Amino acid sequence: MSSSRSIRILPNSALLALALFALAGAPSHAAPARSITSTRAIGAAAEQAIVSQAGGSAAQLSLAVAPMDPRLRLPACDAPLQAFLTQDGQVRHQTTVGVRCDGSVRWTIYTSVTVDTMAPVLVARYALPRDAMLTAADFDLQTRRVPGLAREYPANPNVLTGQRLRLALSAGQPLTRDALAPAPLVHRGQQVVILAHASGIEVRMGGVALSDGRVADHIRVQNLSSQRIVEGIVRSDSVVEAPL
Repeated sequence: MSSSRSIRILPNSALLALALFALAGAPSHAAPARSITSTRAIGAAAEQAIVSQAGGSAAQLSLAVAPMDPRLRLPACDAPLQAFLTQDGQVRHQTTVGVRCDGSVRWTIYTSVTVDTMAPVLVARYALPRDAMLTAADFDLQTRRVPGLAREYPANPNVLTGQRLRLALSAGQPLTRDALAPAPLVHRGQQVVILAHASGIEVRMGGVALSDGRVADHIRVQNLSSQRIVEGIVRSDSVVEAPL
């Protein structure tokens, strides 16, 4: 009965592949030449995994598979190649993809795919500092080739409402979604209503915020009557819920 071989290969580790294949039970006498899996087939499987996960038109994507060592010799697979994204399975500018054969011969190889997209994006008209409040007037809509997927870049200026910059932008730089953060609803020094509940009774007191805060943020507020400082939770642009 023939035994199946299992080979696991890291990207561009051709010498390791050859060594593992040699140790996988090859007979001492000369063996007949075997067909191999082409690096082109491996790259095509990796690209298809990206396209499937991205959920976008292949025409918008620009994919580049990292070159593989031409000395790589993986046995031909008698089953369809299976490709999968590693880590959390998200498509990024640099995405590692595993390609495996689960046929009579088993092997797995990993390669890197560079992902870019042609997409409409919001581009900063001028340099914008960190924490800047944003408006549509700060950006132009342009079609650009950007790293990663189009969904990482907002294209509708309406998303800017109530947002600030988490990171500074230089002039001409595309805006990414992870550069946005909700603007604070409550600002340091602002007078607020401190709302407290006890035994089914609601108590409202005047207070002042000691720091900025967004919805659900914990901030310190000072009771204007007692001068007591407590920590509360921002509920709206004027209400902070705090214990009695």
